[in-house]
Amino acid sequence: MKKFLSTLLTGGMISAMLTGCGGNGEDAKPEKGNKAVEISFYTTETGKDDMFMELIADFEAKNEGIKVEYIAAGDDQLQKWMSLYASKEGPTVSLMDPINIYENQDRMVEFTEDNAAFLSNIEESALSTLTFDGKVYGAPMSAAGIGILYNKEVCDKAVGGDFDPSTIKTTSDLEDLFKKIEAAGAAPTCITGIDWSLGSHYLCQTYGAAIGSTEDRTAYVDSLKDGNISLIEDDVFNGYMDTFDLLAKYNINKDDPLVGNVNLDAQALVSGECGTWFMGDWAWTYIAPIVSEGQEFGLLPVPYNNDTEDIINQSIATSYAKAYCVDASQNSKEQQEAGMKFIEYLTSDTDAHELLAKVCGQAFPYKNFKAAIESPLGIATANYISEGLIYDFYGTANLYPSDIWYECGANMCEYLAGACDRTALAANIENYWKKVK
Repeated sequence: MKKFLSTLLTGGMISAMLTGCGGNGEDAKPEKGNKAVEISFYTTETGKDDMFMELIADFEAKNEGIKVEYIAAGDDQLQKWMSLYASKEGPTVSLMDPINIYENQDRMVEFTEDNAAFLSNIEESALSTLTFDGKVYGAPMSAAGIGILYNKEVCDKAVGGDFDPSTIKTTSDLEDLFKKIEAAGAAPTCITGIDWSLGSHYLCQTYGAAIGSTEDRTAYVDSLKDGNISLIEDDVFNGYMDTFDLLAKYNINKDDPLVGNVNLDAQALVSGECGTWFMGDWAWTYIAPIVSEGQEFGLLPVPYNNDTEDIINQSIATSYAKAYCVDASQNSKEQQEAGMKFIEYLTSDTDAHELLAKVCGQAFPYKNFKAAIESPLGIATANYISEGLIYDFYGTANLYPSDIWYECGANMCEYLAGACDRTALAANIENYWKKVK
């Protein structure tokens, strides 16, 4: 999990050809008579080798004349990828962290409407992480939703009926829910006091969609680097920190806020000791083994003000941690075209979607995605995606340094523990940005 979070500052997306399985959602059909072409596929998504091999077999059956060599990543994922390039064996298609694609964009195929018809099948908000200077170089694999998880049984009891998550539109609405949960005999919420959760997932919301467009957010971060922003006077920063103070006030761990044990916190949510938990839909990994039949869980956005019309209060942050890209530096035009077909298959083919949903359990940012997701938290993220109530957590692959989660995470942990006030926290974060090149 830490390995994933340390590279959260990334995203993804890519493209395909006009033939085969396109953005219209129709499955690819076998194409006879094509000249045989061999391509390779390298993935840093570990633990899913069987899934990818099955996907490749299905793709090859639907695209006669294309053969895909599967290259699985080892422990040194990036190093192995670069060693392939050093040996002049750069993979045709790679599934990488967005920052890796950003740093190697000169090697990659730019995806356009002409060579990547499936772009129209990808949610627009999922593309910004893989768009560099207006050019798209990747296609996102899956979407991870970040927010406040809730135990529906606890919330139902608290509100005296069927809890409707859409009723939480403001910070005041959230506090009202917390008070009702407390009155019903449970702890209202839980914060896992650990640097990756606080320094990346929570704090980085303050650089998110509430700032504005991707360009606005980039300009904002640039101003932080130049020392031209006072966070203690910034409305967005203070709004999210007001909500953080609210979470801390009602935190089940407030007597020992830095215990930082995700398994204990998952147990508290599932058992009903607490009603909510700031985390993300990946937490189903911790929750699933201890859930009883019939229990229901969902995902709430993190509101940052009391404006009922602010759509950000009703939307969840989403992260696109892995993305497909196509090499243009060591693969022929024919291989590049075949690689684009493979990405088109992965992002648009309904059979591929079924397998991805079954194995990964997360939401996918594809407009024609209809496969059943088993994780209720993944389903919740998918519902937000279908309603257009999401925003890309990072905006661009290079917006945040890769050390922000532990450098600023330490500051956030200090604040949570009461070892510094908000003024000191703001100053520490400002000092961090001034050191960023």
